[in-house]
Amino acid sequence: MTNPTDTPRKRGFALLDPEKMKQVAALGGRTAHAAGRAHQFSREEARAAARRSVEVRTRRAAEARPASGNDSPSA
Repeated sequence: MTNPTDTPRKRGFALLDPEKMKQVAALGGRTAHAAGRAHQFSREEARAAARRSVEVRTRRAAEARPASGNDSPSA
């Protein structure tokens, strides 16, 4: 009998050896590009995405920080 804490067994794509996995993934990428379903970011799109990422990380970090000591009495 298996315990829930046991390591899950690999299935599907994860069972392939790394070289075969790479070949299958590359084939999928080529197929998507050939069918016109793949998207390649332009430099401008990539910069905008990076900018948004930095803004989100900055906001989340600020929210995670405890409030500054403004509510304590001054000496």
